[in-house]
Amino acid sequence: MPGKVVIIQPHEPTIGERLYLPLLQGMALTFRKFLSNVFTPGVRPTIEYPEQRRDYSDRYRGRQILKVREDGSLKCVACYMCAMHCPAACIHIEAGEHPNLAYEKYPTVFEIDLLRCVMCGYCVDACPKDAIWMTKDYEMSYFNRKDAVYGIPELTEKPSDTAADGPGYGYRPYYGASPAKKAGQFEPSGLSLLPMTLARNAAINRVPPPPPRPPAPAPAPAKPAA
Repeated sequence: MPGKVVIIQPHEPTIGERLYLPLLQGMALTFRKFLSNVFTPGVRPTIEYPEQRRDYSDRYRGRQILKVREDGSLKCVACYMCAMHCPAACIHIEAGEHPNLAYEKYPTVFEIDLLRCVMCGYCVDACPKDAIWMTKDYEMSYFNRKDAVYGIPELTEKPSDTAADGPGYGYRPYYGASPAKKAGQFEPSGLSLLPMTLARNAAINRVPPPPPRPPAPAPAPAKPAA
């Protein structure tokens, strides 16, 4: 059984289409929006940046900061949890032994490549010490990759981060006081052990060093063969 043949005739443009008259409809819409933006700027959805800035949510994921304890030391204990959970592999950490025995390890190097960071907040979720938060800072532009790699000096929280004209806190584990602090069980990590560890360090330093080992006895001379 032969197939059905369908003949498609090409569209014949009208005189108006040949003169591009349908374009006038789009141009009229553009001109109408232009006049509306010029004479009624209050109805525009756009923001005149940088004079005007959008008020972002407290859960906004912007530039990261490293939180500090009450004594000024970093809360980070270099556990590598944030680096392990980072899907962009943009966090580099090197750990060192903290000089204060009240604390665990601390990061000698903590770097985030913000050109690779996808602002997912996984580092904040993975941190067991509540040491890394995100801010509402979105003004990040660089002329080279080196400037985009933030180290400990750039990541440590500064008063300007929470000043009146600063970005403010963004995505973080707790909004307000943590549940432990509300229950009266909050105490900065390691501070309760500080007096005990200081006394222990002093006691260890007072212990005299062990006496030197006695020299090993000389080996017995070999017997002559019979």
